[in-house]
Amino acid sequence: MNARLDLTLDKATFDHWLLDQERKYEWKEGRVVQMTDVTRGHASIVMNIALSLAARLDREKWRIVASDFGVEGQGFVRFPDVLVEPADAGDMSSRRTDKAVLLFEVLSPTSVDTDMLEKPQEYLSLAPLEAYVVASQDAAICWLWQRDATTRSFTERPLRIDGRDRSIEFTGRGIALPLAEIYRGITTTDD
Repeated sequence: MNARLDLTLDKATFDHWLLDQERKYEWKEGRVVQMTDVTRGHASIVMNIALSLAARLDREKWRIVASDFGVEGQGFVRFPDVLVEPADAGDMSSRRTDKAVLLFEVLSPTSVDTDMLEKPQEYLSLAPLEAYVVASQDAAICWLWQRDATTRSFTERPLRIDGRDRSIEFTGRGIALPLAEIYRGITTTDD
């Protein structure tokens, strides 16, 4: 869930302010947005995605991070549930990246509009990004926005991948994440 605060800051002031906060916040064009706590199911799906990626990507070349590490663009600072960036994207003291190649969000009931409408517009503006995935928390369904390797453009609408017997194919990475792994140990409404 994202709750808007009556707080506006420029990005530099937000960076400094964020250091003293106990809760999680994002920044969008001057507005501070509070992130809420997540469910056990949400956290488990995030971990499953990270583990599935770690089993398929060369960890010497790719860094897989979750939740507390940010991604930024011109008008936003977000903290996706999982991101993949080159291992040499920056020093270890960095708190966010603009070099993410894969981004993942797990839907919460109150984050649907943000994750499915706002964040695609923001994330797809990142030049290095190859794919953005939104995973349902309630059913074994994922939505994939993927950059075409030839045209370098994203499809207007995401590809819906439905069912534990299906996989998310990342053509730019040459890997596939089975939904059975993403939803391992998770009871969903489609079971």
